[in-house]
Amino acid sequence: MLKKIAGFIVFISICALLSGKTAMAEVYEVKPEDTLATISDEYGIPEDKIVNKNKLLSTALWPGQQLEIPSKSGFDEIKAPFLTTSKLSSSLPELFIGPRVSLAKLMSNSLDNEMIYMGNTDKKRIALTFDDGPEDTYTPQILEILKQKNVKATFFVMGERVTEYPERLKQIHEEGHVIGNHTWDHPHLPELSDQQMHENIKATSAEIEKVTGVKPDLFRPPFGEIEDRQAALLSGQGYRSILWTADSRDWEGLPAEEIVSRVKQDARPGVIALQHNYHASGPFETVEALPQIIDELRAEGYEFVTVPKLLDAKGSHSKINAFQKINAMNH
Repeated sequence: MLKKIAGFIVFISICALLSGKTAMAEVYEVKPEDTLATISDEYGIPEDKIVNKNKLLSTALWPGQQLEIPSKSGFDEIKAPFLTTSKLSSSLPELFIGPRVSLAKLMSNSLDNEMIYMGNTDKKRIALTFDDGPEDTYTPQILEILKQKNVKATFFVMGERVTEYPERLKQIHEEGHVIGNHTWDHPHLPELSDQQMHENIKATSAEIEKVTGVKPDLFRPPFGEIEDRQAALLSGQGYRSILWTADSRDWEGLPAEEIVSRVKQDARPGVIALQHNYHASGPFETVEALPQIIDELRAEGYEFVTVPKLLDAKGSHSKINAFQKINAMNH
């Protein structure tokens, strides 16, 4: 009984640290001279962790803005719980809910249920993303530009358009771009029941897999609207919910120069840029803006990568080190 109680206390403590929702969470008020970089340097917290914690859709800050500063605490810094479980001769899952639970899965579920607005900032890389296709007007032009510029991008596609333009989706896949799920028909997710959301997304993934042979593990919510609970449900189904940190607002019919300006003003390592490869009617100048975005940001030293590549090192080292420490303490 004592072992169970001690295990429960340790488990709850680590869950609190993982969720970053400790009572001592610090809130910072942005000053006029502040940038993400200066705040990151001041607290020793990576920019992407600040962005993702605060769900920032832009890297631009404004005076008076309130930012929650993520805790530095992590498995790499937690020593007492490991010593405790070692002395008790049981792993945390065994102490709390039995030996059949994988600690790796437990950690993964705790760490990965958040939405992603920004990727790894270790390298000067940006991910270009395109929503709402495929179709036969703008998508072919965008693909040609990407091919000429030797850029791989990420396309978040809708199920109903995949059924209408399967060959275009196949082209996107065969040219080396990554494909993500953007629902079947672009609903407002908070208005759907869990079952409706599940069926909508499942149908889209099935259609994508039928055309490309690959089941997507990236998801982007329409309008950027998704509840934390819904993102957690999707995480449990193997999806990473991808938002953005630079919004071109090309869907508003902005001129190419303004689209370029909007993306460039938010450009920094780890940024995920939102554009579209579908537009129903009216002015739409993403095709004109795209070559300028690529050329001007490349001139500043940026590399363009897919979303998975942007995220490939995100959190991996801390998790691996944590697993190694736990295994070492329990064997």
